Amino acid sequence: MSTRSNDPRIRSIHLNRWERPLRATVWTRFGMVKVVWRDLHGESCWFSSGRLEAKREAVPAIEHVEQMCQSMH
Repeated sequence: MSTRSNDPRIRSIHLNRWERPLRATVWTRFGMVKVVWRDLHGESCWFSSGRLEAKREAVPAIEHVEQMCQSMH
């Protein structure tokens, strides 16, 4: 699988003590997106900040973070 320069890049991931995502930073060609995971009624939900175009482009990288953390358990 080749990575193009305009694909979103995961810059950092912070996990909690149970190895679940807390925060992440994703770089896109439209700018930086900061992601925070919160527990809402027993479900893990993520919230992001940044430009709308950047947030849309960051979704595959955010989903990848979640998949990586799920595969560790």
